[in-house]
This record gives sequence, structure tokens and C-alpha cells, in this order.
Amino acid sequence: MEDHSTKQINLALLGNFLVAVLKFLVAAVSGSAVMFSEGLHSVADTANEVFLLFGLKMSGRPANKEHQFGFGKERFFWSLIAAFGILIVGCVLSIQKGMNAILHPEEIKLIQWPLLVIIISIIIEGYTLFVTYRFLHKTKGKANLLKFLDDSSETAIITVFFEDTAAVTGLIIAACGILLSYFFKTSLYDGIASIAIGILLGLVAIFLANKNKDLLTDQAHLTINKRAGEILMRHPAVEKFHDLRTIIFGPKHVVVVSDVEFKEEFIYDNIENDPGKDRKEYTEEVIKTIGDLTDQLEAQIRNACPEVKEIYLEVEQGKALKLMNNASSSIENKTA
Repeated sequence: MEDHSTKQINLALLGNFLVAVLKFLVAAVSGSAVMFSEGLHSVADTANEVFLLFGLKMSGRPANKEHQFGFGKERFFWSLIAAFGILIVGCVLSIQKGMNAILHPEEIKLIQWPLLVIIISIIIEGYTLFVTYRFLHKTKGKANLLKFLDDSSETAIITVFFEDTAAVTGLIIAACGILLSYFFKTSLYDGIASIAIGILLGLVAIFLANKNKDLLTDQAHLTINKRAGEILMRHPAVEKFHDLRTIIFGPKHVVVVSDVEFKEEFIYDNIENDPGKDRKEYTEEVIKTIGDLTDQLEAQIRNACPEVKEIYLEVEQGKALKLMNNASSSIENKTA
């Protein structure tokens, strides 16, 4: 997954860099505010890809004494920085440039070069969007795309997908603004298009910032929560469970924690009735049976949820002591 993510980001980085150079050159020649905004858009996207690549590299470091669950959340932090880059560089400056074009309108003299660059940019951005969408479609499986984008912790790829979607949409808006400004001999529509692009980038930035904020503040994986709960509920040995929690540390790193209580009769039935055993041996058998049941549950959860890396199933101490005492007493009564 990491290699695929890196390839997608590198492709987007190259495309955005080339497009940014073209947009600024044409903006300088034509004086178009919307082309300048589109240039800022591509610069923001290019810088964001650098942040995303750095985040992927940092998140891949192994766990150590100070970071015992690893560095998986580094990717969420750098994706958050990328979202702020879209907001500040793309959104704010685009709106500012658009307002300036509206307040101080000028005639758009050249549209051939801006339109040519827009067409080239749509081809480049459209291709990277298609490749990213194809990757997401394969990754999501049968899940709904919008739900997958909302639930997934693959923030690097999701950021690239939204950037490319906003880029193609922004280019269409830019083309409309340039054409209207040219036909009506005023940069008013050019400025309005620039503001529209800024608002679009702002919405994308807010969504991505909110998503990464949730992941940085220990967001639960609701799908795994549900699957793990169903497994615990179905197991014949489980009397009840509570405080089931999941924490996302990365796309393939989810931690599951829960308190579990086992049925007394199930424990007793799995202990061999041997008159030669004393209370200590029966207690050890209870502990072993509880350990085996816990291992079974963990294996079932891992099989159903490959993203789960660590599972902590805690048997309540008071319940465990009761099971051990009752088991030994019950067996002694049977052998009396």
C-alpha cells in the first residue's frame, strides 16, 4: 500500500509542478486573475505533495521506546499541514486576487494561451485524477466511494484525490471566467471565477483538515468496532463485553481494546474432572482455558479485520477470581 501511495503522490507532484509553471507564464502574459489563482492552486498542490511524501516516510519508522505504537500518525499530521497549505495559499490568495480583479477591472486581451494551458492542464490533471480514482476504486472493494473516503485513514491518497478533483473543477471554472471576461470586455467574470476557485479550495481544505484532526485525536474505526462486537457477541463462551474501543494509528494499524466476561458453565465444561487434581491445578486450568479463549477471539478478530495490529482483551479481575474459586469448588464437589 505504501509503494502504491508513493507512486500516486509522485505522479500528482510531477503533474502539478508542470501545470504550475505553465499557468504562471500565461498569467504573466495575459494578465488573467483566474490563471494566477490557478497557478497558486497548482503551487499549493505541489507543496502539499511534498508534505505528503515526507509524512509517508516519517510514518514508516519502526516503533521505539518513546513511540511504542510507532509513528503512523505522522502521516495525519503532515496531511493536516497540506490541508492548511490549500487553505492559505490556494483559498485566501485566490479570493484576494479575484476581489482585486473585480474592484479594478481590466480588459482580457489574450485568451488563446490561457485556454490552451487550461486544456493541457485538464489533460494532465484529468489523467492523475483517473489513476487515483482507479486506485481508490480497487482499494475500496464493494464499499460506497463516499463512505470509503469518509471512513478510510488513507489520508495521503484521499488528499491527492480531492486535490485532483478540485483541480479539474477549478480549470473548468477558470475557462468559463476567461471566456466571459473576453466576450464582455471586462475582468469582472475573471475575478468571480477566481473567487469561486478560492471557495472550492477552502471547502476541500476544511474537509481534509477536519478528517485529519479526527484521526489525530484517536478517532475510532467504526466498521472494525462493529465487526469485533459481532464476533464477541457470537462466541458461545462470552457472557458479555463492554468498553469496546478502537484507535486508528494508520491505514493498516488499528488497535482493539475491550473488557470481556466469560460464562462460568463454559469454563467448567472445559476443565477435565480428575479426582487427583488439587485446587491449585484446577485454578491453573481455569487460567489456561481463559487464555485459550482469549487467543481464539483475537484470532477471529484478526481474520475478519486485517487492519488490526494489536488486540487487548481484558478479563475482569473480579470475574476471573470468581471463576477460579467456583471452578475448583465445583470440581471438588463433583469428586466428593
